[in-house]
Amino acid sequence: MRLKDKVALITGGNGGLGKGIALMMAKEGAKVAVCGRRGDTVEAAAKEIEALGAEALGVKADVSVSADVTRLFAEVVNRFGTLDILVNNAGIFRSHPKGVEDRAKHLDLVTTPIKKHSLQITRYMSDEEWETMIQTDLNSVFYCTRAALNIMEDKGWGRIINIASISGISGISSHSPNYSAAKGGIVAFTRSVGHEVAGAGVCVNCIAPGYIATDLFEAGIERMGSERAARLMQLVAVGRLAKVEEIASLAVYLATDEAAYVVGQMISPNGGLVI
Repeated sequence: MRLKDKVALITGGNGGLGKGIALMMAKEGAKVAVCGRRGDTVEAAAKEIEALGAEALGVKADVSVSADVTRLFAEVVNRFGTLDILVNNAGIFRSHPKGVEDRAKHLDLVTTPIKKHSLQITRYMSDEEWETMIQTDLNSVFYCTRAALNIMEDKGWGRIINIASISGISGISSHSPNYSAAKGGIVAFTRSVGHEVAGAGVCVNCIAPGYIATDLFEAGIERMGSERAARLMQLVAVGRLAKVEEIASLAVYLATDEAAYVVGQMISPNGGLVI
């Protein structure tokens, strides 16, 4: 067990990739805390972790709110006494119906020989759409990292793993410039903070995955229709979505002593996704 008796907190650990990471870290011997905005799914995820024989804590919290983050970390420390591993996974994509239409238009634009044109996303984006994305996907990473460093730096050991996206390092999400900006910010933040805190024994790194077979993503593909879904897979060299476990195993590695020489890095498991 590579994480025996380590204490891990996975934000957004109540579903999708976050829950996959939480379960895999539990299997590796970690005590695992998960948080999310929905109390029922948080509690259900904690029970799944406990079913593996690991200690678990589920906390309903909104990590885009600084005060909630303060409360979250206090609950984790109160329960487990410390924190060794933080996975900043919580985030949102486009949260309104137009997002499906925009993704379809983008896919048509990059995979068919049609006349090129603007998707007209940025010019009509509201302040609220921009700010909500930045607050949830980027500010939350700062809030949680700051709280974690107050614990990790003092004891001279820690692992922080930030979940970004291929959208933050390429133009593949031109239908969501606010999402790309947030995820690109995570990559830059990782590099800077990783260099800053390495001397204190804290390794900060970032995973920027491509398309992952989560329930949410697969539902989105289904709404696209089979013809568009097939064209989407043509963009991926290996021709399929990533399994959650394939990304979670990388997060586990970055959380171990084996990754002590990996500092401020962005690793992008994306199956050869290109545009």
